[in-house]
Amino acid sequence: MPNLVMVMPYQAYIEKAQAEGFRIFAIWDPAEAGRLFGAQAPAYLRKVEELADGFRLVDFTDSAAYADAIREAVSETGADHVWHVGSEESMQLAYDVADELGKAVNSPASVALLNDKLAMRTLLRDKGISSVRFATASRWPDVEGLLGDFTLPVVVKPAALSASRGTFLLTDPADLPAWGAELGALGYDGPLLVEEYLRGPEFSVETMTVRGEHHVLGVTRKLLGPLPHFVERGHLFGEPETPETRQVADLAVELLDATGYQCGPAHTEVILTAGGPRIVESQARLGGDKIPDIIRLGRGYDVKRAMFAALAGRTPSPIPPGGVGHIAYFAFPTGVLRSVSGVDEARELDFVDTLNFPFSAGDVLPETVSSKTRHGYVILTASEDAAEATARADRVHALIEVEVEAR
Repeated sequence: MPNLVMVMPYQAYIEKAQAEGFRIFAIWDPAEAGRLFGAQAPAYLRKVEELADGFRLVDFTDSAAYADAIREAVSETGADHVWHVGSEESMQLAYDVADELGKAVNSPASVALLNDKLAMRTLLRDKGISSVRFATASRWPDVEGLLGDFTLPVVVKPAALSASRGTFLLTDPADLPAWGAELGALGYDGPLLVEEYLRGPEFSVETMTVRGEHHVLGVTRKLLGPLPHFVERGHLFGEPETPETRQVADLAVELLDATGYQCGPAHTEVILTAGGPRIVESQARLGGDKIPDIIRLGRGYDVKRAMFAALAGRTPSPIPPGGVGHIAYFAFPTGVLRSVSGVDEARELDFVDTLNFPFSAGDVLPETVSSKTRHGYVILTASEDAAEATARADRVHALIEVEVEAR
């Protein structure tokens, strides 16, 4: 059995990897687990340790200790590969160390070109792919001096944050200090991007790469919430193939070719503008927001297992035709929650797979400014099309009644 050192493998990843014949040594950061799983983090990590063939905890923000943990795990296990397909924030160092040891699944350069928004924009500009006008700043106060080269509104965002954090539609320079305060609250002080505002429907392309060949698994339709924050209110998998969606998918493959990406999943976001598809960003991992789950529910296809088959060199089978998988996020008035009803009734609907409403009376429903501040979700299926899926999501939302006291 090949040995694989994985950084922050989720529980399901370990089980899928083992089903594909890998032995897994897992490396996790307790603080990162806390950010993802809250109070459930200790129990989650205990289960990871129980499932894995080896296990180690380390602080990902301590670069020396983190690098040493990877080196020691490789030495102890004789690992064939080091792989990180979790959060982008801790991914680059893992690939740098893996490359140093000759165990990298992908080159550090290819991962950086996908995950770093500025590196990706620069690559696309230099290659003449998916032209998008952009400029860079090192501090948010410098952005105002760049606006003369753009027509407002523009998109401003950090180059190296995930989950829509800090991404903002700027319509008035007077809003810059508020955006700067948001970046400060996130603890971000890295490079910033100013980009032309792309208008049109937005999609993500889910791909699996095997030995440098990129296989399109499907196109997911993204449903965006209210501006100025670019937070998705849902995703629909089961988009029919059309000339437009083929264009979208082909552009994602062109980006992956340009980066030299060799193995594993990628999630590439594309807007279909009046002038053709334009890339928003990409990540060297599976799509977030439970996109693998809606693919499994809608089409019966296990993307999580497929990525380990890809690592073993096996070409993914096509996703079969079928229904639609949908995740829809709740958006309720903000304030102190006084009461909620209808959750149990919504859960009992035959088309609902999962319903999550993580609030109780007395909790605060926050303003949704990133994927971390949404108000819960429902995952469901439809047998016909996206219209049926969204109608079902609306039915669920209508069943849940909240009483909120404004703050």
